[in-house]
Amino acid sequence: MKADWVARISDRVEQHVCQVKGEHATIICASGLSPSGTVHLGNMREIMTVHLVSEELRARGWQVEHIQFWDDYDRLRKVPAGIPESFASYIGQPLCEVPDPFGVYASYADRYITEFSESIAPLNLPMTQVRQSIAYREGRYTHKVKLALAQRGEIFDILAEYQTRQEQQETVSERRAAYYPYKVYCEACGKDTTQIQHYEEATASIDYSCQHCQHSGAFSLNEKNSGKLVWKVDWPMRWSEAQVDFEPAGADHSTPGSSFTVGQRIVQEIFHSPAPQYAAYAFVGMEGRVKISSSVGTDASPANALSILEPAILRWLYIRRANNQPFNIDFGQGLLRLYDEWDSLVRQVAAGKVNEANLVAYQRAIQTSLGAVKRAERTVPFSLLTSTLDVTQGNLEQVLRIATQSLKEEEPLTPAQLEPRLTCAANWINNYLPEDERTFIRASFDAETYAQLGESEQEALRLLVAEFEGAWNLDALTDLMYRIPKQVRGLPTDAPATPELKQAQRAFFAAIYTLICGSDTGPRIPTLMLSLGKEKVKSLLDPNGASVVSEPA
Repeated sequence: MKADWVARISDRVEQHVCQVKGEHATIICASGLSPSGTVHLGNMREIMTVHLVSEELRARGWQVEHIQFWDDYDRLRKVPAGIPESFASYIGQPLCEVPDPFGVYASYADRYITEFSESIAPLNLPMTQVRQSIAYREGRYTHKVKLALAQRGEIFDILAEYQTRQEQQETVSERRAAYYPYKVYCEACGKDTTQIQHYEEATASIDYSCQHCQHSGAFSLNEKNSGKLVWKVDWPMRWSEAQVDFEPAGADHSTPGSSFTVGQRIVQEIFHSPAPQYAAYAFVGMEGRVKISSSVGTDASPANALSILEPAILRWLYIRRANNQPFNIDFGQGLLRLYDEWDSLVRQVAAGKVNEANLVAYQRAIQTSLGAVKRAERTVPFSLLTSTLDVTQGNLEQVLRIATQSLKEEEPLTPAQLEPRLTCAANWINNYLPEDERTFIRASFDAETYAQLGESEQEALRLLVAEFEGAWNLDALTDLMYRIPKQVRGLPTDAPATPELKQAQRAFFAAIYTLICGSDTGPRIPTLMLSLGKEKVKSLLDPNGASVVSEPA
């Protein structure tokens, strides 16, 4: 079999590690996110890429650590959608110092880190989380910061090679002399609107001034760290300090002069460490929307996705597309198709008819080194669950009865056997199905609509009302639905599906939908009827008024 994208990246990482560390080294794979807002499903692509490669390398016998770096020492750049405009006063302060907008967590960063960490637990992602605010302030990076400041001229030269020529009032020499790859957070106002005036290498002392509050201050890196390296230097510094062997990033980081291009030079020439292996990943979008972005507001968080998707299926979304292929996630009707595709794969695996590539993707989706990933024990079609929940208004007893019939189970299914799919279906109905797509059920028989039907449709409805009580299960009702139009036309039950017969069946179905739902379409009719119960169906289809049916629906 041709290696999938996970295996191909793992091959490169493995070869790299053998060359620079040796065969018995621990492989360090890294991902990095900024808690500048809700961590969304686009951000998840970075973490899932690193996770999948890490798992593949573990399966090959390597010791692997996945480090998730939280850039909570970055500045607040702008106020995201949904956050009070008053938070503009905190722009320029580190995310770890900005208060939680809703007063629950210790800080702005704490909110989004905690929400994300708790939400992804069902995905079984083993990782070590490192907060950059703690790492900087504890002095873990101080020796690297000193090195960068000592070689600030060399760093400027590297960056200048990739900068476009612009009109500058200062000469290159003047800009080089004034350049510092480090931003101080003002000790008075907390913002990074500062300029370093002087750095004394012998004592690691920094003199700075703040443009925002006009404060002037000084401190020694030997005593504390009140700032951080600028991004294009911070990233390679982190590679060097953690000895990172693999870290992916979005495609925008891969262009000439981008963070990764510059970072490769800096990590080798300034920090004297090998550059990690790299893979660019394409963006993840929402169906019918622009690229997902936490700064403009989005409901595309892992928590929301896992409220309607089994964890194994969400993992599969990231597995089945190569890292450089963009894909969209549809929280609407496309979700039903996604479940159908997954269920088809599950059936192929069970029957031993799946190809090797799909089998590998399936195995990556359902199992990690932490154990099995949650998925429904019995794969009742998601569309069946959603339509039944919708029509019955969440009647669990009826849902379980119809689900049991659907799978032809001898014993009644239990809610536990359908979880987490059952809850996902209920959440989708309640939170994502638009009101105009919900199934409307008439309150009583519509005589006017019935009178407008053709004689063939009326005769078919009379037969249906007369016979459905003895066919009250999914298979029998389905057979009845296709048999009655043939019976009305005097055709044998095994008559071929001619265009004329298909048209007659469609007219019959439309008549049922119109009388029950006030529309010519709706959920599968057998599911619809079973969901409503015999008494309700008779009351809507029988023009003469159906007798009350006392037995259970």
